[in-house]
Amino acid sequence: MIAKYLSVAGLLFGAYAGFMAIIAPGMIARTLRLQANPERPGGYAEFRATFGGVFFMVHLTTLLLMHHMSDTGAALIVLPVAFAWLGAAIARLASMALDKTENGEGGINRYWVGLELVVAAMIAAPAYL
Repeated sequence: MIAKYLSVAGLLFGAYAGFMAIIAPGMIARTLRLQANPERPGGYAEFRATFGGVFFMVHLTTLLLMHHMSDTGAALIVLPVAFAWLGAAIARLASMALDKTENGEGGINRYWVGLELVVAAMIAAPAYL
């Protein structure tokens, strides 16, 4: 039972992040240190769609499906989303190793890796607890 609660919390976090990117793309862009190029309009729409819309719907859909499945089904349905978060952490670690000039000392990336790993573990909890 605790595994489902952990997974729900992780999925709600991902859906919330996506929802915030839809309604407040500037705030999320600043948090992630991203910015739209003023010479090429449309950056906010792209941010709302790819980060906001995709994050929101993938996490929300997984959450809804999980609640309509057996424990075995729930354990399987959460894995693609959990592995996406794990993939983000792995890619960020690769960036920290390969892009030292662009990233500086890594700074906040260490914290993002930790967050991504925690969210991945929370979402995947039904598969291993």
